[in-house]
Amino acid sequence: MLGELLSTAITIAAMVPIFAVCAVIVMWWTVGGDIPAFAGVLTIFALILALFLSLMSKSPVVQGITIVGMISLILMFKFAENYLDRHDLREINSEHIDRAILELSIHPDNFPAWFKLSSGLFEAGYHGHAIALAEQTLDRIPNNMDPFHNRSMRDMYRNEEYMIKKWRGDATNPKRHLPIACPKCGQKNRPGTVNCVKCEAPYLLLLSRKVGSRTGAFAKLVLGWAFIAGIIPAAAYAGEAIGGGLALVAVLGGIAAVGVILYWIFRDPSGQPERLTPFS
Repeated sequence: MLGELLSTAITIAAMVPIFAVCAVIVMWWTVGGDIPAFAGVLTIFALILALFLSLMSKSPVVQGITIVGMISLILMFKFAENYLDRHDLREINSEHIDRAILELSIHPDNFPAWFKLSSGLFEAGYHGHAIALAEQTLDRIPNNMDPFHNRSMRDMYRNEEYMIKKWRGDATNPKRHLPIACPKCGQKNRPGTVNCVKCEAPYLLLLSRKVGSRTGAFAKLVLGWAFIAGIIPAAAYAGEAIGGGLALVAVLGGIAAVGVILYWIFRDPSGQPERLTPFS
């Protein structure tokens, strides 16, 4: 009895400080406005659940897994900075697409704006649409020679021609050249269209805006890591409590849940498969 109490006391002394550090970090992020209040509360709840299950199990394995999960949340901070930096790049790219479409709505013959839009779409993962729009733009540029300057307007866009050739060499995934569904009406739109052929909504602009805010991205990251830190010891606790063949089911269920959360965190908001440059 005394040995069991001593073991529990040692476990609490080892785990509570780690939990306290995690809780303070999450509260700091919440108070600082880095993550919404509801995300902070859910994260704290997930951490408490993980701590409770590990103490209830009295299993060194479950407790060790819980400690590793909580420490990973602390170490996540540096990774989170890099993750958010890449998210910011995507948000900036979305703003470039937004501005290019605005410029084109005022001046449809603004060739640099068309190339800017194509570049933004390529960075966002819409390779087929980017290449088609850029090539259509090139075809519209006059190729008549200016006898005074001994060159045509098309000659001014040689860099864009090289850019398109490079895109074609890089964009080898055929899935990225398929028609894209409009988020408003669901109509499939072939590459080279900016507005939906059915509802005429600027569907590419709507899709590019799905990047979301920096706060939302950070909240998703923190919540995902917290739930993973809670699910893993929960699965280990359930497997230990159930025993037998069902223990394997509990563990596999936990692994599957972790996979779903990781997909939720890192999935491409553009809906495009296998991004060439993730989070760019």
